[in-house]
Amino acid sequence: MQPLQTLEKSVGKTITIRLKSNQFYTGRLRVTDQYMNLVLENCVELKDGEIKKRYGKAFLRGNNILYIKLD
Repeated sequence: MQPLQTLEKSVGKTITIRLKSNQFYTGRLRVTDQYMNLVLENCVELKDGEIKKRYGKAFLRGNNILYIKLD
């Protein structure tokens, strides 16, 4: 299965994202597109495994993503 297909099948599930800037975000995947841009609901920013900041919804650009972990 291709990465985009896996991501599209993960809509509605909780994922964790690491950005190239070494920031971590986790939340429920709401929307994705062919560029791997993501919209997360109930998104939280993590630092050292602890919640740093809470966001209702967050938009993450695909070109800033280092990896995505399906929880």
